[in-house]
Amino acid sequence: MRPDYELTDGVLKVFKEMDFDYDVGFDKACAMLVSSEQKQLVIDLSRIRHITSTYIGLMAAAFFQAQAQEKTIAIIAQGPVLAALRLAGFANFMSLTDSGRFKLATVE
Repeated sequence: MRPDYELTDGVLKVFKEMDFDYDVGFDKACAMLVSSEQKQLVIDLSRIRHITSTYIGLMAAAFFQAQAQEKTIAIIAQGPVLAALRLAGFANFMSLTDSGRFKLATVE
């Protein structure tokens, strides 16, 4: 069974839809991401299609925690998730990449 989240080399991959009220696991995964050794961090949401404002808020909090440690966070997303992040103003303070415009070389 695939985990909900996977953290490797400063990249947090999300495998489950973020359409429920709250998941403590995502909060913990973001904390682990921010505390990783890498300075340039990524949250990869390219595999999901739904996100709620709660998760958007958790990512904003992770961004500001990373910024306090002189780190950056970029987000990879597509479709309605990317649109929600743009609507929330994320493009004003972090890099947003449309995963629909390219395919990552991964083995799923």
